[in-house]
Amino acid sequence: MSPWKASDVDDIVVGAGSAGAVLAARLSEDPSRRVLLIEAGPHYRATGTTPPDLLDANTMSLVHHSWGFTARLTGDRRVMFPLAKVTGGSSAVGNTVAIRGTPHDYDEWASAGNPLWSWQNVQPFFRSLEDDLDFGDRACHGRGGPVPIRRWRPEELTELQQEFREACLAAGHPWAEDHNHPDSTGVGPIPSNRRDPLIRISTAMSYLWPAAERDNLTILPRSSVDRVVFEGDRAAGVVVAIDGGAYETIRAGRVILAAGAISSPAILLRSGIGPAEELRALGIDVRQDLPGVGAGLTDQPRIGVFMTPKPGYENEGKSTGQIVTRTTADRFNDQYYAAVNRFDLTHHFPELRRVAGATAVFGVMVVLRRQFSRGRVTLASADPYIAPAVDLGYLSDERDYGLLADGVRGCWELASSPKILDKGEQLVAVDERIMDDDQALRDYIEKGVDSAYNPVGTARMGPAGDPDAVVDQHCAVHGVDGLHVVDASIMPSMVCANTHLSVVMIGERAAALLRDR
Repeated sequence: MSPWKASDVDDIVVGAGSAGAVLAARLSEDPSRRVLLIEAGPHYRATGTTPPDLLDANTMSLVHHSWGFTARLTGDRRVMFPLAKVTGGSSAVGNTVAIRGTPHDYDEWASAGNPLWSWQNVQPFFRSLEDDLDFGDRACHGRGGPVPIRRWRPEELTELQQEFREACLAAGHPWAEDHNHPDSTGVGPIPSNRRDPLIRISTAMSYLWPAAERDNLTILPRSSVDRVVFEGDRAAGVVVAIDGGAYETIRAGRVILAAGAISSPAILLRSGIGPAEELRALGIDVRQDLPGVGAGLTDQPRIGVFMTPKPGYENEGKSTGQIVTRTTADRFNDQYYAAVNRFDLTHHFPELRRVAGATAVFGVMVVLRRQFSRGRVTLASADPYIAPAVDLGYLSDERDYGLLADGVRGCWELASSPKILDKGEQLVAVDERIMDDDQALRDYIEKGVDSAYNPVGTARMGPAGDPDAVVDQHCAVHGVDGLHVVDASIMPSMVCANTHLSVVMIGERAAALLRDR
């Protein structure tokens, strides 16, 4: 029998990632509110007990704290899709890029029927979450918030990053000292969630550690949620395996899913909330027919021009990127170019490893921030131990070929700068012939495109009249009382940035909306 009683918990938050950790910390600021935070992965309570792969800001942790998901990209191409399984979520394992997105991104959310999420309404939360170490005295920034924001200093740049900066300026890209200024575009140093060049600061560190001693906040790590349980039409708790034990029910006054753009829709589907026919085919009783659950998945494809490094330019231990260029292809700042100091191919990018015949490459990559193609998250089985099926749907819209082709040509132009090209032994899988042959370039894109690991939109926010909407602008699931979703799932459209900082903002904004509900 579970030691948890109905009177024990006001809010259950499922998932302690970039949004869930924020939400649990903010809700538990009210001492009268009892909050239970459930996380499938481990929770490390101090720097001394945190593994090196989570502290090392210069290397993404893609193996030791991952769900081990795979995803279909194009045709029969499947890749590892390493989403985080640890408190702090993507903020604990990612490459620490902390860019807000553009004001237009959030005004687009508002125009889709979510006026509470306009730029005017979310900008104060970006300011309040920031401790901007460089521009905190500016009106558009914050100082003293939980998340440190630091930019690379000129003396910290590798030779590659210095040459990339100069190549971008020579190509006509304007200098951008602050990529988080609302009007910023061009080339400049990456803002990162770190206080120094070495240590990654996750939301577990910045939000949960300060809140950990509160009597009204309980964190259950290594505990997996199967589904939501109901009393009548109201969500009343979750079925969870605590620390790998047998499944049991914990009840609460409100349930908030913050398990991410893959796991949150999977929990909804197992709970009988989603496309009715799809649920019935799996033997799941339909509680609420919401076709948008799992649909509308969008991600950010990336591709580039890579080389094997000459001796002395391996950049081992250096940050993946330090300087980036934001420019416009279809809409403001929707293309992102970065010089990659080093891609470790030991565990990921098997096709690139096979062609390169090496364990590491460097080069220039482009990330398409806004693609037209859409994918889907579905259940392979009602069994919670079987991973959901992730179809990223890359290149299912012909328009994305053109955008990626333009991006590869941009990478080629920048990587062909003599001082960058001179640092490589050989180009990998691409040459001038491919640049001049549309079909060859198309083939290169199909074989080489990969994910930047920024999935969103699988439980999108919108008014009840929107047939694809899953939650309203207060993050409440349509047609179900007491159930909310607060993570990247709810984004009505992609932001023109890495999604991490936007998801932290979602946690902050949702906490403000939910405190009085």
